[in-house]
Amino acid sequence: MSRHGHRFYVPELSPPGTTLALPRETARQVARVLRLRPGDTVTLFAGDGFDVPATIERMQGESVTVRLGQPEPGRPLPCPPITLVQSLLKHDHFELVVEKATELGVRRIVPLVAQRCVVAVKPETARGRLERWRRIAIEAAEQCGRASLPVIEPPRALEEIEAAIGSQRAILLWEGTEAQPLAGLELEPEAPVLLLVGPEGGWTPGEVERLRAAGAEPVSLGPLILRSETAAIASIAQIQVLAGRRAADSLKAAGHRHSPGAPQASAAG
Repeated sequence: MSRHGHRFYVPELSPPGTTLALPRETARQVARVLRLRPGDTVTLFAGDGFDVPATIERMQGESVTVRLGQPEPGRPLPCPPITLVQSLLKHDHFELVVEKATELGVRRIVPLVAQRCVVAVKPETARGRLERWRRIAIEAAEQCGRASLPVIEPPRALEEIEAAIGSQRAILLWEGTEAQPLAGLELEPEAPVLLLVGPEGGWTPGEVERLRAAGAEPVSLGPLILRSETAAIASIAQIQVLAGRRAADSLKAAGHRHSPGAPQASAAG
């Protein structure tokens, strides 16, 4: 629950001061599941980074009308901006990654068709699968207080990922002996990160070679072999800790330079 009560995603919101009929499923949840009443306040968001307080004005059956308040900036997302390239997993495992990556503030999720994936998304089912992932992300955002939604792309081939590596720092999770510890990386808070996570069967040697040749840095989470979904969640959190620590150190150093007791440079005369 947020500072304005229960949160709901609504794709399109009206201007402040106007009324809005909630979408059918949202209205049903408000009326039948939560049993809210006229006068109760909820929070709506359209995924654009703003929360909109709304007061329930009228309820009739499963029809609910609210009056919208002034938009407010939503909670800031953790740094750095992360794009998660997650190899396809068994359906419930991949859905867990989508849910937790959304809760952790990942900006973009790219499903990858790796060689050792144990599942495949057929063209005729791809649209339905993508819609389900997006619904899971919406529910996670409603729960965690996030006012924006991660972009979830259709499944991509390795060639498409290679082409994107040069535009941002790419971190390749890999259990090989040449991988350096993730905890030893220095990460800038605002520098985008492309996080590459392999499937249940791991990366093939050829995939690792191609990704490294494109500029990806192989890193390890430690001596144990983690499940793909565990590795994704753990690495996202650790990357945020590293970037957050760097940001805190920078602020501390800046504060020290401008504190009254700090030595001041004299002007050249």
